[in-house]
Amino acid sequence: MSKEKVKRLTGVMASIFSHIGHISKEEAKNISGLGENEFNEAYEKAAGISGRILKAEGNKMDAFMEHFAKEIDEYFSHYGGKMLK
Repeated sequence: MSKEKVKRLTGVMASIFSHIGHISKEEAKNISGLGENEFNEAYEKAAGISGRILKAEGNKMDAFMEHFAKEIDEYFSHYGGKMLK
């Protein structure tokens, strides 16, 4: 897996933490190591995931894992597969 793929997924994960109030947007950007445009795409993606997590009933961690796993699978489908086979 290339470093850029990991950075993008890290950007989405860090941005989820930003959207739910644990870190700032700037901190999320620094964690990701992405450029401005790439980070903005990850931050936007994280907004949708965060909204679904916060609206979920029951265990929020389960919702986080479910929705982030879907994001990972969707992202890797563009590269011909899944992260974990």
